[in-house]
Amino acid sequence: MYNPFMEDLKYILADFIDEFNRSDPGKKQKMVEKFPFKGITDIKYTAYIAAMVEELCFQNKMDIPEWVWAKQYQLKEPFFVGGLESLKAFLIAESPLPFRRRNIFVSSNVLQRA
Repeated sequence: MYNPFMEDLKYILADFIDEFNRSDPGKKQKMVEKFPFKGITDIKYTAYIAAMVEELCFQNKMDIPEWVWAKQYQLKEPFFVGGLESLKAFLIAESPLPFRRRNIFVSSNVLQRA
């Protein structure tokens, strides 16, 4: 089912990742010191963003901000990004740890940009 919010969010997050990747270390740390998207409140997406920030910090050998560990960024039910039933086993096995620990399942290259 088409979700226009998710489609917009995909571009918002891609822009964030692009800006993060081209920034110097000091700016990167400032970009993630607080939850970076004030208008996003849906638990699935806030948990996804917390996982994304944790993984970006890990990949860049940066301090992981404390806010990402808050219980509000943990999902009780599994969330398979993309919703494809046929990929569940693959996504469970491949998801990076920051996503898995939040019960979010994505491909291993979820944060890679061209």
